[in-house]
Amino acid sequence: MTGEIVTAGTGVRPRGAGRAQLHDVALRLFAVHGVEGTSLQAIADEMGVSKAAFYYHYKSKDDLVLGILAPLTGQLGAVMERTRARRGRQARLDEFIVGLVDLALDSHDQFAMMLGDPAVARILHAHALSQGWADLLELVCPASEGDRSTRIALLLFATGLLCPIRDPDLADVDRETLRETLIDAGRRLLRVRRPPTAE
Repeated sequence: MTGEIVTAGTGVRPRGAGRAQLHDVALRLFAVHGVEGTSLQAIADEMGVSKAAFYYHYKSKDDLVLGILAPLTGQLGAVMERTRARRGRQARLDEFIVGLVDLALDSHDQFAMMLGDPAVARILHAHALSQGWADLLELVCPASEGDRSTRIALLLFATGLLCPIRDPDLADVDRETLRETLIDAGRRLLRVRRPPTAE
């Protein structure tokens, strides 16, 4: 055996499919127990495979976390580039709000993991990947300006995005309505005027 994840009756699964399954299971367990509280053995047990199957994909739990977050960190970089391209503080704040709402809606489990798990912050810092988030905050609210109230509002908005997305009482709200409502809430919180060209 090469360590690939095997499903009964289907034979050996492709490496990509095995990795996607691994990410799904790990995300689910991390959401309940946190990264520190979830062992590699627990992940393997939940998948019904040996621990060796995990090592076929990743060398460590840190590598797994980085693998799960890789698409999100890439998207965060794209948000930063779009934000940097805007002229003026209001336009940059608005791009930040829209970009963060889309990230939270499209990758809410990874977004929650990145912002809500202290172990993830440590892992990202150890691998010099936490700088992207810090750079984005600095771009829209430079520390040199000393505007602590805006920075507090930015962090409050970012960390608060997941509550309405995960609220079961809002599960019947369609994505576009939820998106527009969250963007509007962010604009009001950060006192950003709606751009005249926005839809």
